[in-house]
Amino acid sequence: MNLPAQLFPSDWLWLGNLIFVALLGRAIWFAPWRDLLSNAARTNALVALTMGAFVLWQLNAGFRPGFNHHILGATLFVLMFGWQIAIAAISLIMFATWIRMGITPISLGINGLIMIVIPVLFSEWVLRLSRKRFPKNLFLYVLGNGFLCGGLAIMLTVAAATLLMVALTPHTWQSIQHNYLIATPIIMLTEAFTTGMMITAFTVFQPQAVLNFSDEEYINGK
Repeated sequence: MNLPAQLFPSDWLWLGNLIFVALLGRAIWFAPWRDLLSNAARTNALVALTMGAFVLWQLNAGFRPGFNHHILGATLFVLMFGWQIAIAAISLIMFATWIRMGITPISLGINGLIMIVIPVLFSEWVLRLSRKRFPKNLFLYVLGNGFLCGGLAIMLTVAAATLLMVALTPHTWQSIQHNYLIATPIIMLTEAFTTGMMITAFTVFQPQAVLNFSDEEYINGK
């Protein structure tokens, strides 16, 4: 979703920008860029997935401005490159999308927190929890960290956007429910299926490109 700036008070817009810039700066500073650039397969995957995600971000499904859905790719980027690079890469996609659409940049912070920070950090939390609580198995990795987490990340993003619109915008609950929430199951399944399919392909055919996966741990001897 691309929440328009005119829906929110300026104080909340600037607060969102400050928080988002701080988190983005931290992610860029601590991202494992050296490990990424030393791995040709992972670098090529990042370039390809960033370009592909940019195209998918242009395919909005919605009824009114601000009430639209598109694939985010947050869970897939976390599994492939780690949460820091995921935030940096998806932020670049968002910036490019805003430039192409001519959207005022003052709403970048709020949108970035909802569409990038929340699903990325949630996916990272699920990944760490699964490593701690569950056995390392390819099926569980793809189904849990890929398919299921991808869908839940979208659900959490939609929930956060809904709460924000109910609290800070003129839209009523009935309007949000009719124009926005009605399409949520479709985008959840689309995100989940796309994430599960892509991470399965990479773990099977090019596991060296996936940062948060090791074929020795998840496949060999299983």
